[in-house]
Amino acid sequence: MPLKVRSFCFSIFAVISLGSINAVTAQTTPSPTTTAQTEQPRTPTSADVMRDRVSRAKAFIAVRNYAAAAYELETMRRETADSSVHSVVNVLLMSSYLEQSDYIRAHQFLNDLFRAYKANNANAEMYYAAAAGQVVRSARNKLERYRAFGLSVSDRNLPLEAVNDLEKMRETLELVVSQANELHPDASKAGVAAPLLEEATAARSSLARDDYDARRWRDSIADTREQMANSHSVIFSAVGDPTAPITGLVADAAAKLPVQPPAGLRMESVGPAKPEPVKPEPVAAATEPVVEELPAPRPAERQVRFIGNPPAAEPKAEEVKPEVAAPAAPVETGPMNIGSLLPYATRQSQPSYPPAARTMRAAGVVRVEVLVDEKGDVAEVRNASGNTLLQAAARDAIVKWKFRPFSRDGQPVQATGFVNFNFSL
Repeated sequence: MPLKVRSFCFSIFAVISLGSINAVTAQTTPSPTTTAQTEQPRTPTSADVMRDRVSRAKAFIAVRNYAAAAYELETMRRETADSSVHSVVNVLLMSSYLEQSDYIRAHQFLNDLFRAYKANNANAEMYYAAAAGQVVRSARNKLERYRAFGLSVSDRNLPLEAVNDLEKMRETLELVVSQANELHPDASKAGVAAPLLEEATAARSSLARDDYDARRWRDSIADTREQMANSHSVIFSAVGDPTAPITGLVADAAAKLPVQPPAGLRMESVGPAKPEPVKPEPVAAATEPVVEELPAPRPAERQVRFIGNPPAAEPKAEEVKPEVAAPAAPVETGPMNIGSLLPYATRQSQPSYPPAARTMRAAGVVRVEVLVDEKGDVAEVRNASGNTLLQAAARDAIVKWKFRPFSRDGQPVQATGFVNFNFSL
């Protein structure tokens, strides 16, 4: 066979074989269009997006990037109306503010939720309770953090930054206490106010400045528990028309209350009582006995008669001794002991670092105890403790400070306290 014919036949055979292979491949391999139609990715819902954003904000808080967390959470509050998402976001937002010690925004946020709750806005009760509860939890976490390092929140030798942060946390708890006290008289809000008041008061007591402050807040806890007990008591009035029918819940509750006799007596129920004549008391023979009959009770009434030793008779009017007035409490005099004066300062002056102390790289906290007069000026520097190279600078600085005037019973009074200066290089 000629070479050209043989090449031509081979070319035709190759083309036919290639076409068969492509046809088989087309039947066994799915087309890209078919694959795209069968494996389309699921479009995320709005709930999925919010869940991812909440997780992202939590991650920011976990790595202490509180600014980024606050920005993400505030954006979510503006963009969503879902109440469940709002509750979670409010808790995380309050936690973020308190962790970064941004107490101004925390107070503003708490006041906004409180005003919405007082105005009975939709879901405002859930939002406010969640945010206020987070304040209490953050205070307890702060206390545990100090205890983990073996520190006391009432230690006067703490650095100035720690003292200021603890004081702001106390003010935040006191804000929650005042709001709960304002809500407590409202019966519709007592269910939220009562437990919140006790928890916030207990947390404030644990962050006390000193023993006096702790005792004052412990007494406040006792008063709070007494208020809660009184708010749940039910009083049945016995004054009124005895013939008026008792209806409603009071009648149901009264029907279930057992009538208990005094100790040592047994009780029997009898029908309509018959009038019994009063036996005359023994008198002189010349005097005629006088019998006085009691009026018959109403036939529809039933009486309870006690058999045995009758209850003790009430003392007669002439036997009641007048109560002796308790002695008046002693009037407190002298200067008020305030503790840390930093929260009451209206003008501050930073101390200059002494050159000798800077050369020797002296650092630390200097505590200066002062007497503040009725106008809020420093009248006397009583004591200074700390590095001796730094005490003079602290004394010179404190005399330039000015404080808010203090008063007792409406009268201006002097006050004693301290200010800590932290010298660091």
